[in-house]
Amino acid sequence: MQKIYRLLLLFISLACTSQAQDFSGIWTGELRQNGKPDVFEYQIDLRQNGNKVEGFATSKSKDGTIAKFEMGGVWNGQQLTIQEVDQLEPPNARWCLKHIRLNFSEKNGAATLEGTWEAQGCTPGTLRLSRQSGSLQSDSRAALTPKSEIRNPKSEIHGKWSGHLSQSDRDYGFYFEMKFEEGGSGTSHITSDGEGGNAVHRLRWTFDEAAGRLDFEELELIEESVPSWRWCMKSGSLFFKKEESRLSLKGDWKGYIEGFDLQSGPCAPGNLYVEKPVFKKEELVQRPADSPPSAVPAKPIGVTDYEHKTKRDVEVERVLEVKNRTIRIRVWDNGTIDGDICTLFLNGEMILKNYRVTRIKHETIVKLEKPVNYLILHAINTGSISPNTVAVSVDDGTQEQVVIVSSNLKTSGAVMIREFTVGN
Repeated sequence: MQKIYRLLLLFISLACTSQAQDFSGIWTGELRQNGKPDVFEYQIDLRQNGNKVEGFATSKSKDGTIAKFEMGGVWNGQQLTIQEVDQLEPPNARWCLKHIRLNFSEKNGAATLEGTWEAQGCTPGTLRLSRQSGSLQSDSRAALTPKSEIRNPKSEIHGKWSGHLSQSDRDYGFYFEMKFEEGGSGTSHITSDGEGGNAVHRLRWTFDEAAGRLDFEELELIEESVPSWRWCMKSGSLFFKKEESRLSLKGDWKGYIEGFDLQSGPCAPGNLYVEKPVFKKEELVQRPADSPPSAVPAKPIGVTDYEHKTKRDVEVERVLEVKNRTIRIRVWDNGTIDGDICTLFLNGEMILKNYRVTRIKHETIVKLEKPVNYLILHAINTGSISPNTVAVSVDDGTQEQVVIVSSNLKTSGAVMIREFTVGN
């Protein structure tokens, strides 16, 4: 009995120590990429409030090049999760915005954070940091960009995001849109590549700035194309990432069938990814200086030729980066064959005309003439399941990237294809 009591006291002590851990201060160490010899000097300067941390990171390559980032994260009692949310320096060359998971250990008074990191488009790797002696109360930030507080990315959340949703019990996916409005309200739009057609749900959302996490919950079905179909009411946590060409939200979701709850009618869970393209000022048609704030956002220059020719609007939904200018484009229907007919435009020029989409992948090889290009899906019809939704892949010889693009008879979905520039 005494042995059990001692073990219980030890467990309580360890739990209290874990929850109370303070990561404030400067941590330094080494960052590596799997399979690569290069080692980066890496430093973070953290401030902690409860279980949330925020601060700055500096990464230095072997040639002396330095990049600086804003970051935020959360400690769950067992693991410290941190996201670099913005690159502060250098202004042009693009580095990886890393999602980092670290485990804490302490031996002989020396504190260590060690774990792994990953970033979209980058080779993942490992990170090991030690707290600088006396850094808990240190105000030294000479190696970091001085700033009084973390930039608030919440305003960047507002607007439309496009991507895809998967579910663990089926071999096809869903085209998925999310629209986030001020005040935590919004909608989601889902289109099935199988049965079910499409639907719109009302949702609510909150954004944890320090952790870089968006939590959402669908509240009610407000529109559907197949009244007899029962959709999942979804909720989940999505992690925010900012890159030069895109903002993205990625995470897991769970849900329950309409009319039930998580206990009586759970859905098979899955993954969700949505993104919002980021355009450089010089890539946009500039609006007059006296335009009101409510005016329609400026359009990318690269889609204006198409809009003039077809009298249709363009929504750039996704961003793909390629390392070679000669690429292989494939289109197909990865769900129910419903008679979709489409035409493809690249930078305003037709590259595929009136193609009836099937399971067979139609292949077109093109050479990109510009650093930034726009592949536009022009719907000739919407088949038996509206809108016209097709799978598109872009293969640059080093990797094949697959996205789902949606168009109707008024608005055409597009993919920005950007030439990759080497960073961290």
